[in-house]
Amino acid sequence: MTISDWKRAIYALLVLPGYLGGAKVQRGLARRWLGRETGGRPRFVAAFGPSAVAFLLALLLFYLVGRIATYGLFWTGSDPEGTWGGPTLAGAWIVHFLIAAGMAVPIFLALRPLTGLQARLLGGSAVKAH
Repeated sequence: MTISDWKRAIYALLVLPGYLGGAKVQRGLARRWLGRETGGRPRFVAAFGPSAVAFLLALLLFYLVGRIATYGLFWTGSDPEGTWGGPTLAGAWIVHFLIAAGMAVPIFLALRPLTGLQARLLGGSAVKAH
């Protein structure tokens, strides 16, 4: 999980709501989060499918990260034996972290081609180094 993977995840989370802002917002998101400049003709209808799938995956990813990061804050202690990894908070946190990490890696891998396809359909091309 690199910083580029996290940038792709943020892009995937913002791209579907970005449709409401039009082409200028879409181009800005691709430039900011993916490092892609727009040069081709955008195909917004074709890009909607990959955008929706990427949005749902990114939403799941950030839910998992947020839920694991705040897991101990909402611990009531009323039934610790019933939690995965219980009866201690540390055991439950470790088990939930490992399960979330096992789900996050495939999500990151799926976001790579999805965000690339979506950016290409919007007319994006990789930024050339000077």
